[in-house]
Amino acid sequence: MEIESPCSPATPKPPPLSLLALPTLIRSYLISAISASPTLLTPSLRILSLLAHSKSPLLRVEDNHILRYILKNTIYAQFCAGETSAEVRETVSSLKDTGFEGVVLNYAKEILVNKGALVGHIESDEAEDVETWKKGMLKTLEMATEGDYVAAKFSGAGQSVMNQLAQNLPPSTAISHATSSICKHAKSSGTKLLFDAEQDAVQRGIDQWTLDLQRTYNRSGAALIYGTYQAYLKSTPATLAQHLSIAQREGFILGVKLVRGAYMASDPRHLFWATKAETDQAYDRIAEALIRKEWNDILAPADAHGGQKPGFPNVNLVLATHNDRSVRKAVAIRQDQSSRGKEQISLAYAQLMGMADNLSCELLMGDGVRGSAMDKARVYKYVAWGTVRECLTYLLRRAQENREALGRSRESRLALGKELRRRLLRV
Repeated sequence: MEIESPCSPATPKPPPLSLLALPTLIRSYLISAISASPTLLTPSLRILSLLAHSKSPLLRVEDNHILRYILKNTIYAQFCAGETSAEVRETVSSLKDTGFEGVVLNYAKEILVNKGALVGHIESDEAEDVETWKKGMLKTLEMATEGDYVAAKFSGAGQSVMNQLAQNLPPSTAISHATSSICKHAKSSGTKLLFDAEQDAVQRGIDQWTLDLQRTYNRSGAALIYGTYQAYLKSTPATLAQHLSIAQREGFILGVKLVRGAYMASDPRHLFWATKAETDQAYDRIAEALIRKEWNDILAPADAHGGQKPGFPNVNLVLATHNDRSVRKAVAIRQDQSSRGKEQISLAYAQLMGMADNLSCELLMGDGVRGSAMDKARVYKYVAWGTVRECLTYLLRRAQENREALGRSRESRLALGKELRRRLLRV
């Protein structure tokens, strides 16, 4: 047997996208190519919107089996986990086999509210709506495995609940009992809950409900409940600073999912930073403050007295972004902390399934940090499940909120094309 010489050159490290299966790679490249072309993307979104809202038997996916087959094996397969428990578990298993730590699993059913307040006559049956939402959440928790996250949207619980949130009221008995059941199930199964941000009309209510849940459940070493903070809102640094101060004062762990934002198309423009650069700066500085557990110029304490900054609470962070610069800044901070033996917070990275695969796979291949288990990048894919019809609304919203990212995905598309050529040509 020939023994390799110690001086033999090291085997080149495979490219990050080598982790993807060939069918996924091909589908990703085709969708990326469409997304990068305004000529193709605009009509594609219009068609998706038509299919999501059509009442015509010809265009309703539950009635048109050919249309359903096409959608399920293209755009649905790219971004969604499945319609049944078996399909979802197969998708989750495949992602974990690829190297992902787990998933953020989301039941796709949701509603969008009209701009402005929702106060008014309630026509829906709250008990029925809440029970349906609870069953969907519990089913999602049953599909998830220990260590996974499950995303929760209060909008899925119906119009009455949205009305309560818009008026910043305490939760009704129905939604309170349902939420308690969901949280207890998550705790017993070792699954964490991420309560998503929603439209501004209901966000203050969501913040309060989520903070109350954190007071109850985030006291045993790790956060069970996470709130979502949108960096594109000018109010977010102050809101998060207030929540951090409350967590420090009351002695619970603050669970934070940090995103750039998802409702620019529906919320008032004056709520957002004026430029993307300002949003990027807010995101990165908030992330830095949380990772370092240090207040800074963007995330300043809400209750500093006489120039004395209060302590920083325990934080568990999910850094949800497709922005490679933001991820690399976070990784650099973690590398610095590791090299100096500093304590690190619990940090997970998350990207949507079907997007930012080059970034996700780079993290999986190694973020350059060596040392403790805490140093290893924990990477999750956010993935929705539900019927093709239910997922169309979710897909449309995701496409709209990520439209700018889709349009400027040249780097991702080039990486996908390069890997595809390497596979096909065996180079």
